[in-house]
Amino acid sequence: MRRSRFAVLIPLLLVPRAASPQGDPLGPEFRVNNFTPLQQAYSSVASGGSGFIVVWESLNADGSAFGVSGQRYDSSGSPLGTEFRVNTYTTSSQRTPVVSANASGNFVVAWSSYEQDGSYWGIFGQRFAASGAPLGPEFRVNTYITGHQIDPVVAVDPSGGFLVAWYGGPPGPPQPGDPFNVFAQRYDSSGAPAGPEFYLSAYTTSGQASPSVAADPSGNFVVVWSGAYPGGSSSEVFGRRLAGSGAPLGPEFRVNTYTSYRQDSPAVATDPAGNFVVMWTSQYQEGGFVTKDGVFGQRYASSGIPVGPEFRVNTYTTGYQNRPVVAADAAGHFAVVWSDWSQDGSDLGVFGQRYSSLGAPSSPEFRVNTQTYSSQRAPSVASDAAGNFLVTWHGNDLINDDVLGQRYGGIFPVELMDFGVE
Repeated sequence: MRRSRFAVLIPLLLVPRAASPQGDPLGPEFRVNNFTPLQQAYSSVASGGSGFIVVWESLNADGSAFGVSGQRYDSSGSPLGTEFRVNTYTTSSQRTPVVSANASGNFVVAWSSYEQDGSYWGIFGQRFAASGAPLGPEFRVNTYITGHQIDPVVAVDPSGGFLVAWYGGPPGPPQPGDPFNVFAQRYDSSGAPAGPEFYLSAYTTSGQASPSVAADPSGNFVVVWSGAYPGGSSSEVFGRRLAGSGAPLGPEFRVNTYTSYRQDSPAVATDPAGNFVVMWTSQYQEGGFVTKDGVFGQRYASSGIPVGPEFRVNTYTTGYQNRPVVAADAAGHFAVVWSDWSQDGSDLGVFGQRYSSLGAPSSPEFRVNTQTYSSQRAPSVASDAAGNFLVTWHGNDLINDDVLGQRYGGIFPVELMDFGVE
């Protein structure tokens, strides 16, 4: 699946360590899930209307292995209604959910479901009204029903149309050495498929994986992914702009400038003018083998032309800083959040950085999580039009993982000074 999990043995006498969060949060850190007996993990958050929607995978909440749960919030951070189950089919596991919404508050959730399509993992989805009421039944996204189709992403356009992307193997049982490729399927505002599923990359010989997608106010899409191409490094980040019709807006393009070692785990966000920013993990780019992974970014104009050079996001460079996510507000300011190894004194923590629409950092990087015991990981972030943003992640409380959240005010508050990053 999307991320590997591991067990940690902990002495019974230890207690969770709490510390003040940073970055001027709005209120304290909070738990998203109400169902707490077992593991709650791998959340995704979207802004829709005047609030937010969070979805996550929940162990045994639907009575059968993993299922997908959700919770809606208003603009003040108060829950709207109760936690709800997203998936209708509950046999085996439904995992790695993602959510996207438009300004009207309508939202779409997509996830991976095991053996529901008759063969290994498949991609399924469910549309919802802003009220949280389902719009029609859940539906299968992938056309190929053999092999693995996993780790979907989704973006909803202003009219309610949407695009789902994922990666998967070729038809037939998975075989060693089979290349995975990135695929996409467009839907109109009624939820009907708009044409067949299609390859995102023109190059399909070696593996392409880990897509991320964003929609702009004109209904166009930007999709990025990681893959290996002839003459490149083991993995690089590529992108493609698509019109609302699905027609390519120019050829696919390489995002990263630095091409040594590995660049992967990309994320993309668009602003109201159609400009976009891409974040990714880059191996050893920060200088030597001690720094391991770092988070890097590249800004683009709506035409797809790069704006300035690629830049490093994280200031703290020891160990691993990776798996970034990014969200932009109505003014084009953006917030980047990532996983950080050991900076908060634990195994993993969640850190962030705000940027102005001109790409200038608006503050030092900040720690998101309050609890610093054990691992806090796999963040997601979304911003509303006013620039308020919500970060979610999952963390260990000595017994099980819970999905946690932290709200923040404007991405680029006027009282914050600009800080340069070398």
